[in-house]
Amino acid sequence: MSYAFTEEQLLIKQNALEFAKEYLDPIAMELDHSAKFPAEIVKKMVAQDLLGLFLPGEYGGAEAGFVAFIEVIEALSGSSASVAAILLNHAIAAYAIEHWGTKEQKDNYLPALVKGEKLGALAIYENGPMLGVGPDTLVAEKKPEGYVLNGVKAFVRNAGVAGVYVVLATTDPTSNGKTLTAFLVDAKASGLKVGAAKESMGLRGCPMADLTFENVIVPESAVLGAVDGGLALATDTLAVFSLGEAAETVGIGQAAVEHAAAYSKTRVQFGKPISTLQAIQTLLAEVATDAHVARLALYDAAGLFEEGKPFQTEAAMVKAFLARFGSKMLLDTVQIEGGFGYSEFMPLPRLFRDIAGTTLLEAPAEYPDKTIAAALLA
Repeated sequence: MSYAFTEEQLLIKQNALEFAKEYLDPIAMELDHSAKFPAEIVKKMVAQDLLGLFLPGEYGGAEAGFVAFIEVIEALSGSSASVAAILLNHAIAAYAIEHWGTKEQKDNYLPALVKGEKLGALAIYENGPMLGVGPDTLVAEKKPEGYVLNGVKAFVRNAGVAGVYVVLATTDPTSNGKTLTAFLVDAKASGLKVGAAKESMGLRGCPMADLTFENVIVPESAVLGAVDGGLALATDTLAVFSLGEAAETVGIGQAAVEHAAAYSKTRVQFGKPISTLQAIQTLLAEVATDAHVARLALYDAAGLFEEGKPFQTEAAMVKAFLARFGSKMLLDTVQIEGGFGYSEFMPLPRLFRDIAGTTLLEAPAEYPDKTIAAALLA
């Protein structure tokens, strides 16, 4: 298939590519080394309306659509997947509020998220074998004043810089993870503590830490969606999230292809550029094909979501494909560039580390296969 972009979508992607070239390319390597949160870049993204790109206009959003948002994530990821990850985590938290929230919750949070007055973050995962199971699982106990939250959420992206967290907790720790409820928790809530920053292999500019809840009291109005309806919210949100991750992966892979192709034309061996060698051309063709096929599937699924059609199976297929071929794109391009490509003064090692995060971190490894099989066997 060939996905036809509108003029507006093409303009948005071009603007994102120019933004990335001007502001992200100069800092990408330093950001990877320092792991320092790029606050000034976030301010520049606010000025470009990127924080509310696909949110409704009534809350200050740009109403550009989800496909345009995916274009932006792909474009930014080619320069700095860390910055793209900050935006993605923020935007998906905002999506959860916009899609599942009450009018009061939307009015309270979405304008601030669009303006960058608050960043959003998802706090879904835990250290146990599954959500709602384990010694540190986050438990929400019903009290007259609302709910009291105790426990730990693990590997939270945007932790420490977010202003609001979309948090999943169990209301019954004996239910084996069947009674999950989502809550909106303000970052300044008494008893909420952000742990030490976790050093990660890639996406290092996007903060990651555990959140500890010690008798954090939230009112009943903080429930996002239905009580004990958190599993449906998480399933929907992670499916949308997986498309954003796929856009990161495709953007990184495309950047690696372009860098390796350009390098092959300048690297001379045996008196001629290595781009003339059949083995190099084969590797370039394979990695370019992987990126192209993944991009077509990605925008097909994103288009379905934007049109309000079922998209979960297609999203799972995209994630399954990139789980197999995402890192291979970087293996092939590093092989093209040889020892130089393996050196830290070149971009491929950073891209390699980042792409591992985009294919492994957010959605459970078994999620794509289970989703695809369930659709086939229904």
